[in-house]
Amino acid sequence: MPRSASKPKPKAKKPAAKSKILSHTDDGIPIVNATMAQIRKGVSGKAAGHLVRIQQVAERSKLYAEAAEVIGERESLALPYHGGRMWRCEVKVSDENGACGSNCKKGKGSKGNKTNNNDGDTDETSPKKKRTNYKSPTPLFRWYRGSLVLATLPYILEDIVEVECKMPAKKRWANGLSDDEGLDSSDEEWDDDTYKVEPSTKMTMEMSAITASAYEDSSHPMPHITRSWISPDLQRFQSRKSAMAHSESLVKRDLLIDRALYGYGHNGVRLLPVKPTRKVALEAGMARFLRDGLWVVGQEEMWIAKRRDILVKKQEKRLQLEHSEDMEEGTATEAATATTAIFTEGGDPNEVKQPANESSCDNEEEHAKKTEAPLDTKPAAAASTAAPCNYDDAKAVVSPAESDASTEAETNILAKRATKGTRPPPTFTPSTHYRLTQSQIDQCFSACIDHYEKVMHTVNARSLHQELEDGFDVLRERGRGRFDMELDHFDTEPFSFLTDIKRAAWMPIVRKILGEDASLVHKGCFLSLPGSETQVYHQDGVHLNKKVHKPCYAINVFIPLVDMDMTNGPTEFCLGTHYLGCENFVKEQAYTPCVTAGTPVIFDYRLGHRGLRNCSQGVRPVVYLTYSSVASGKEFKDSVNFSRKRYRKLGDFAARPLSREERAQKRRRQEA
Repeated sequence: MPRSASKPKPKAKKPAAKSKILSHTDDGIPIVNATMAQIRKGVSGKAAGHLVRIQQVAERSKLYAEAAEVIGERESLALPYHGGRMWRCEVKVSDENGACGSNCKKGKGSKGNKTNNNDGDTDETSPKKKRTNYKSPTPLFRWYRGSLVLATLPYILEDIVEVECKMPAKKRWANGLSDDEGLDSSDEEWDDDTYKVEPSTKMTMEMSAITASAYEDSSHPMPHITRSWISPDLQRFQSRKSAMAHSESLVKRDLLIDRALYGYGHNGVRLLPVKPTRKVALEAGMARFLRDGLWVVGQEEMWIAKRRDILVKKQEKRLQLEHSEDMEEGTATEAATATTAIFTEGGDPNEVKQPANESSCDNEEEHAKKTEAPLDTKPAAAASTAAPCNYDDAKAVVSPAESDASTEAETNILAKRATKGTRPPPTFTPSTHYRLTQSQIDQCFSACIDHYEKVMHTVNARSLHQELEDGFDVLRERGRGRFDMELDHFDTEPFSFLTDIKRAAWMPIVRKILGEDASLVHKGCFLSLPGSETQVYHQDGVHLNKKVHKPCYAINVFIPLVDMDMTNGPTEFCLGTHYLGCENFVKEQAYTPCVTAGTPVIFDYRLGHRGLRNCSQGVRPVVYLTYSSVASGKEFKDSVNFSRKRYRKLGDFAARPLSREERAQKRRRQEA
């Protein structure tokens, strides 16, 4: 038999090379170099308690980028929200040996208006360019949960001070809490701990002897950290002082919005339903337009009616409770009065509990003696009054002085109720300024419906159904069951209340947004038929500058001609999407104003919106007007949405046949 081949012995594994201690810190903590294998796999045991130097520039850059992510997020959470949007902080961490890491991603970081910070309090700015010295000491790292992190990171995070702000708008916007349904009492405050936003990076490393040794070591420097703050309204700041000053102005803006438009105080307390002045309403509306890109006429009054109903219901419950308490107190008082009257008349209180026909005496003589005894000491009238022993008769024996006292007590109770806040709030009368009158609403409604019927009759008469899909100059389809119409009637004198910038009721708001040189560039009517589907989310206009956010250059004014509710297809807006880089739809930021007929809804031309489905049985016409600001003598014109050259001309409308009633009237006129 052949010899069996001998199996080769397995090679013994070489022990992992131990890191050589290079030096020590001032406190005696060992400092070692980390190899690539250690960086990828980590270390354990005593080696995890050493401070580490990394010679590879690329590896240090990766760790600097991770540290920049943590620092940037903590800086962002230190400043309050504004309109549901956070502050952003661009952080760059570098050293003198050429390593550099940043939290700026490609395509981001360039957006934001540059501001001049001449306040003299510039935060850690980038150092002047020097020649890279690869032999100079580098910042130290340490092992934390199996990976390397910057050793001095806890001290860097400790220097970030959070701005104290009891602003409920921060929590409400961040968590989508409704305004009045989330609270059930008029004096309840918001619970900040419930709606606290935690950082996503779980960096919980605390200060220890190792981090303190790295921070205080004189031979190893701290990394250079450069910060740049970008506010929610896309303003850029290079110093923490200027960023905090701007944050305070945004907080004041939010407080004004919460107080005037939502009825909440600085700490979340619900205010009494008091209508703000027109000046305060304009300031709050402008503040909300800058923040959200939307201005709903009469928005400062929407919460008043709802809040008043809530207060009335609470007061009714409180009055019912107090009335029941008063009834119990009155019953006890009547019982005490009856007992006192019996003692005053000389009667026996034990007889009150016994009916008159159930005497405990055995014979009539003893009973007569007991009944005659009081007659010797009291007058006959008193004896006859004291004989009945029930509360009703005792209550009737009340002197005029006692009746006056009871009336005074009732008056005191009413006064006490008034001081407790049970007085009903004043009646609320909605304002009518900045709106269309009922006659103007009816006039516009008739014109829009008549225009649609004429166009559709012309299409049917000339068999232009295929051409209708591409649209005409006077009517275009914006989705199934939705039509964008241009009415020539709006250029006539009877409709000057819409087109005349001197007569239009909403022009004070338009001038406050765009300036005194605002001009009307387009007008028309949107008609949503029953069964129309939800529109595609879109923005009417784009940003004129793709790198820097610019102020509003054009606005749309929507004026519904019917009362809006969630069934007839109102317009849904995504608040804050008028800012550069925030154009995407966010469900938590969606808002659908349901206003009454003739109430304008004004929004930024770049704000994202869509028309909802019309589930009702009626049509939903909305008049729209587009205004733009005149910059350098040149006004903005949207050649994409409002160009008639793109569409076929329909020409003159086809004459509609007369109805039976019209023919009868014509015949009678001819006979006469």
